[in-house]
Amino acid sequence: MSKHITGDEASYGRLIDSVAPVAIFLLLNRFAGLGWAVGGATVWGIQATVRRSRRGEAVGKFLPLLIVYLLVRGLIGIITDSEDVYFGIGIATKAAIGLGLIATVVFKRSFLSQVLPAVLPFKTETVKHKVFSRVMSQMTVVLGFYQILTSIWDVWLYRHTSVDGYVVIRNLVGFPAGFAASLIALLYIDRSLRKADGFEGLVDLLEIEEKK
Repeated sequence: MSKHITGDEASYGRLIDSVAPVAIFLLLNRFAGLGWAVGGATVWGIQATVRRSRRGEAVGKFLPLLIVYLLVRGLIGIITDSEDVYFGIGIATKAAIGLGLIATVVFKRSFLSQVLPAVLPFKTETVKHKVFSRVMSQMTVVLGFYQILTSIWDVWLYRHTSVDGYVVIRNLVGFPAGFAASLIALLYIDRSLRKADGFEGLVDLLEIEEKK
């Protein structure tokens, strides 16, 4: 059974889930070695993913896949004891996700057009409107290129810093950059969908969803 929590509680939880694995990795890597650091970060990542699912956040059917990915990546990192392999898997996965997102648009099944209606209570007439399809395709492509560009940035950063520096800088830059990009994307979606039938704004949809 999912536990209802307020927006502030959810935001605080996500912040902790973002900061904690970084701190765990840095401390264990410094005092115990890479294997322990990878193991600690992996364990936190798995329990955080499960906890978010139980809180009712948007993890859902992807939960088993996320857990398997975290386990496999963590085990490979521990077995190889290689920073290149461990971080390389993450970077390659991000780039692959970006290409996959773009591919969903090529095959006329844009990722966001499938996911957003399952997360937010869009009206049927809104989802069927051509503007909705166009905007979702555009934003899926943008999201795909964002993933690819950030993976390129990760490669450059990894090659020019220490392991600890890479982990810290990537998160310090990645969090605000991701927040800003998400905000711009949501504002664009909200404004563009005003032309679609039955759409009154993302804020209204969020309020309806929160009351459920």
